[in-house]
This record gives sequence, structure tokens and C-alpha cells, in this order.
Amino acid sequence: MSREQPAVAMEPERRASTLKGIAFALGAYFFFATSDALMKAVVGAYSTFQLIPMQVAFAIIPVMAMVLRDGGFRLPRNGNLGLVALRGALSGLGAIFGLYAFRHLPLADVYALAFCAPLLVTVMAIPILGEKVGARRWAAATVGFVGVLVMVRPGFQELSLGHGAALLTAFSGAATLLIMRHLRGIESASTMASAVMLGLLAVSLPVVPFVWRAPALADVGALALSGLLMGSAQFLMLRALSHASAAAVAPMQYTMMVWGVLYGMFVFGNPLNVWVVAGCAIVMASSLYTMHRERKLGIARRAAEQAQPRP
Repeated sequence: MSREQPAVAMEPERRASTLKGIAFALGAYFFFATSDALMKAVVGAYSTFQLIPMQVAFAIIPVMAMVLRDGGFRLPRNGNLGLVALRGALSGLGAIFGLYAFRHLPLADVYALAFCAPLLVTVMAIPILGEKVGARRWAAATVGFVGVLVMVRPGFQELSLGHGAALLTAFSGAATLLIMRHLRGIESASTMASAVMLGLLAVSLPVVPFVWRAPALADVGALALSGLLMGSAQFLMLRALSHASAAAVAPMQYTMMVWGVLYGMFVFGNPLNVWVVAGCAIVMASSLYTMHRERKLGIARRAAEQAQPRP
């Protein structure tokens, strides 16, 4: 009996740690959504390529605090530099597509389409990672596609470049997820966050001299707060993953839809679109099931590897 007591005692601690991780994740996604709302408020007045470096100038403050807390900046390990750089570049491209979508669509619509990323990972993992996808995950991906059709309703509403930009944001997010899956446990979170900042600057700074216009003081304040929130959200996500598993943290991203709806209604005056909400619910359910299946397959894969006799 005495041998079992430590394990029993650890269970409440593990549960408390998971709840703490979820709380950090909820805070992070609230910060992300608020940062996006601030960017949407100013995106109509300036070029996307000007807004990104102005936001990064403030986001880098909490990111540098994260780097120092993590023991200082570390270069990617041998062989990973290309993937880390690609992750940064994809973040930059995703920001360009996302800001364009924010310019033309309500926040909730952009989030709903961007939530397709986990489903796209399922499809993209076949040619890129050589994964085998079973019937259940294919069914989940198909249901998710139906959810997208419910949201955009082709033939019933005019599709715009904003919808296309939102979907491209989802593709860049899916590619980023695949890279993160490959580098999980190899590169530090501070290294990956630094790559994001550098990627954002790399895709925007070369264009800034051609599109720059003097910003209003209030807009500088909005961009400063947006950057600080975005950088702080990166730090909160690091804290979340130090307390809870990725499987527990990942579903919290869908709370951004709630914030997107609320900001859209009460800040930007967007009416509640029931089709978008319904389609997003289908996509969310499909994505959550996909995450659940990947988690179960991951556990089974690790168990099989541990069961193999070592040479």
C-alpha cells in the first residue's frame, strides 16, 4: 500500500498543474485575439508591410524576456536551421494573409476559416511526412470540409479575396504545425518564438520604404499594445505547455472564436452570422476529433517503440 501512496498523491498535483496550464492557454488566446482586434482597427489605414514591423518592435520585448528566462538565445541545432527558418517565413506569410483577411472580413469569419489548419495537417501529412491516414481521420477531414462549405456558402454569397486570404492563413498554419510536430522536444520554445519575430521582419521590412506613411499617435499606441499582447501570448503559451500537455492546451485555441464574435459585435459592429458560427462548430468538432485520434495514435506508437527489444 505504501508504494501506491505517492502515485495517488501525485494525481491531484497533476490535475492542478493541467488546470494551471489550461488557464495560461486561455489567457494566451485572449491576448492573441485582442492583439488581432487592435490590428484590425488600424489595418485599413496603413499597408500591411508597415504594420507588421511596428507590431514586432513591441512584441519583441516580452519575447526577449522569454529568451533570457530560457538561458539566452540559442541557434537551432545542426540540420534544423532550414526548418526553423521556414517556420519563421511561414509565420510572416501567414501574418500578411491574415491582415489582408482582417481588412475585408469580420474577425470571427477569419478565425473560423483559419481553424481548418488541424484538418489540413491531416491531408498534408500524407505527402510530406508519409503518414498513413485511416478512415476515421479521413471522415473527420470530410466533415470539416462540409463545415467550411457551410461557412462560406458558395453560390449563396459572394466570395472575396478575403476568404482566400483566410484559407491561405490556414494553409500556412498547417505547414507550421507540421514543422512544430517534427521539431517537438528538439528546439526550445524561445528559439521558435525568435524565429517567428525574424520571419515577420524578413517578409515586411524590405517593402517598408515604399509604403511608409507617418502614423497617428493613437495608432502607434494601438500597435504597441497589440505587439506587447502578441509577445506576451507567446510567453503564456510557453508557461501553458510547461504545466499541461499539448493535447490539453490545443483545444483552447477555439476560445478565440468567442472573442472574435464579441469584438466583432461590440467593437466593429458586425452582426452575428449564424452560418459562420454553425460551420465553425462543425470544423471545431472535426478538429477536436482529429486531435483526439492523433493523440491516441501517438500513445500507441510510443508504446510500440518502448516494447521493442533494445539491441
